Amino acid sequence: MSVARGASYIMIQLLVTDAAMAISFSILARLIAQKEMGILAVLTFVTNMSLTVAGFGLPEAVTRFVSGRLSRGESDIASIFYQAIRITSIFAGLLGAVVFAGASFVSVGLLGDTTYTAFFQILAADILVYAGALPILTSMMLGLHRFKQTAAFGILNALVRQSMIILLVIAFRNFVGLVTAWVAADFLATSIYITYLWAVLGRPRFDFPLRTLVNFSWPLWLRDIVAFSYAWFDRALLLFFVPLATLGVYYATIMAFNVLDGISGAIATALLPTYSALQQPSQRQTLSDTARFASRYSSFVVTPLALGLLATSKGALTLFVGEAYAGGAGPLMILSGVIPFTLLGTLLTPMLSALGETRVASAIKGASLVIGLLAAFALVPLLGLIGASLARVLAMILGTVFTIVIVTRKVSIRLDFQAISKSLIAGIVMATVVLAVQIPYYDKFLLPVYVVVGGIVYLAMLRILRTVRQEDIDLMREYLGHRLAFAADLLAKVLL
Repeated sequence: MSVARGASYIMIQLLVTDAAMAISFSILARLIAQKEMGILAVLTFVTNMSLTVAGFGLPEAVTRFVSGRLSRGESDIASIFYQAIRITSIFAGLLGAVVFAGASFVSVGLLGDTTYTAFFQILAADILVYAGALPILTSMMLGLHRFKQTAAFGILNALVRQSMIILLVIAFRNFVGLVTAWVAADFLATSIYITYLWAVLGRPRFDFPLRTLVNFSWPLWLRDIVAFSYAWFDRALLLFFVPLATLGVYYATIMAFNVLDGISGAIATALLPTYSALQQPSQRQTLSDTARFASRYSSFVVTPLALGLLATSKGALTLFVGEAYAGGAGPLMILSGVIPFTLLGTLLTPMLSALGETRVASAIKGASLVIGLLAAFALVPLLGLIGASLARVLAMILGTVFTIVIVTRKVSIRLDFQAISKSLIAGIVMATVVLAVQIPYYDKFLLPVYVVVGGIVYLAMLRILRTVRQEDIDLMREYLGHRLAFAADLLAKVLL
C-alpha cells in the first residue's frame, strides 16, 4: 500500500506535468518550424548531458542512502544531502562556465553556425541549477518518502515552466525566450525545494564521510553516462544523417513516446526507495511481494496505454504537434508497441541499484547500447526514422532480457506472469479493434471516440479472461478509502 500510494503521487505528478508539457509542446510546435524543433533537440541534448556529467551518480545514491537510514532511524541523513549538493553544485558550476566560454564552438560543432551562440550562453546559467542542485533536491525528497510534497512541487514547477516557455517564446519571437524560461523556472523550483528541505533538515552539516558516498556513486555515474548515451544514441546519430527538420520530426515523436514511457518510469522511481528499505534477510519476502504486485498492477495500467497509443499513433501525434509531424507516426507505433514487453525490465532495474549492483546495471545498459548503436548505423542510412526507432526497440528488448535474467539470479522474486499475459492479450485485442474501426473512416478529431472504444474492449476482455480477482478490488477499496469506495464497487461490477 505504501508503494501504491507513493507511486500514485508520482504518477499524478507525471500526468499533470505531462499534460502541461503536451499543451505547451503542442503550442510550441505550431510557433516554430521543424528545423527549429531540431535545434530544440540539440539544446535538450546539451542540458541532459550536463545533468549526467555533473551529477556524478549522486542523486540516486542520495535516495538509496537516505531511504535506508530513514528505515533504520539513523540521524545522518541531513549530512548526506548537504555533502551531495555541494559536490554537484561545484561540478555544475564548472561545466556551466565551460559551456559559456565555449558557446560559439558548441554552436558551430552541433548546429554548424555561430548564430545560436547566445542560446548556449544563457543555457550555461541553467546548467548550474538544472544539473547541479535540482537532481539532489528531488532525490532527497524521494529518499525521505515525501512523495506527496514531491508531486506538489513538481506540478507547480511544470505549470510555471511550460507557461513561461510559451509566453517568452512569443515575447522574444525566438529561442532566447525558451532558454530564458528554462533558467527562470529552474531557479524558482530550486528555491522552493531548498526552503522546504532547510526547514526539514536544518542548517548544513558535512560530517557524513564523503568517501563513502562517492565510492557508491561513481559506478552509478558510469552507469548514468551509459544510460544517457543509451537514451540519445538514435537522435545523436540522426543529427549526422538527416537534416535538422527531419531530426525535429523524430524529436517530437520521442517527446510523445516519453509521455507514455514516463508512466512506467514513475512507478520505477517510487519503487527505488522501497526496494532500498527492504535489504534485511527477514524482509526478502516483502521484497518479493512488492515486485509481484508491481508487475501485476503496472501491467493493468501500462499495457492498454501502450497498445492504445500504437493503435492511435497517427491521430495522437498530429493532434499533439500538428500535421507537419505525421511522418513520425510509424516510429511512434514501433516504440509504443514494445513497452508492454519491456515493462518488467523497467520495474526491476531499481532493484539492481538497491542491491548495490551498479556495475551490473551499467553493463546491461552498455551491452544494450552497443547492439542498438550497431543496429542504428546499419538501419538509419537505409530507413531513416524507422531505422532509428527499430534500433531503439532492439536495445530496449535486450536490456529487458538481461535485467530479468540477472535480477532473478540475484534475488528470489515472484512476478505475476498470469496477469501480465492476460493484460497483454486484452491489449492486443483492444488495439486490433481500434485499428479496424479506423479503416472505414479515419479522422484525427475522432481520437476520443477511438479511446472510448478501446477502453470498453479492454475492460470487456479483462472480464472475459477473468483477470481481476476479488482481492484486487479489496486492495483498491483499501487504497481509495471510505469516501471513494464506490469506485471500487463499480469496477467490481464491471470486471468480476
